[in-house]
Amino acid sequence: MRRSTRTLRHQQGSVYIMALLALLILTIVGLAVSLVTQSEMQIGVNERLGHQAFHSAISGIDIGTAKALVMPDLRSFELDLVEPGTAVANLNIRHRLEVTPFLPILSAPCNLCQINEGAEFMKINHAVASTATRIAWMGNPATPPAIPTPLAQEQLSVLVSFQPWRMDITTAVDAATDPNRGGLENAF
Repeated sequence: MRRSTRTLRHQQGSVYIMALLALLILTIVGLAVSLVTQSEMQIGVNERLGHQAFHSAISGIDIGTAKALVMPDLRSFELDLVEPGTAVANLNIRHRLEVTPFLPILSAPCNLCQINEGAEFMKINHAVASTATRIAWMGNPATPPAIPTPLAQEQLSVLVSFQPWRMDITTAVDAATDPNRGGLENAF
């Protein structure tokens, strides 16, 4: 009996130490899970912003293609697209689109116009690039700062083929004299 009483006296604080160690381990595991969750949430936000910028760049290509087909206007352009519902607490978010001019890189006889002996219609391949930058700033929505905070940026370069395309439309924007060529004066 004396031995068991003596042993119990020596082990009286060990339960307290074991409980503290278990609590310390659970705290470390909880903090690690919290850090992983926070990182995963940030990855999800960044991925969403990247997807939105990518889809904005696709929109720039689509708008440029529509302008080329309807007007026909093959020049470069810039757009600021305001994201709806972001004027809360003076937070302003926009997509800034920059689309290069449609540069003709290949012309060939139209495959769809077999009876076109006079070569009035051609198949024209144009190179075009679109850059979408998602920007944000606090304050007046009418006056963005000179250097707004970029949230995401995507650049998309594509080859657009118009077929059948009238040859007189292609000369509407002369590739050699267009000031909006994007610095490609010696490309042809």
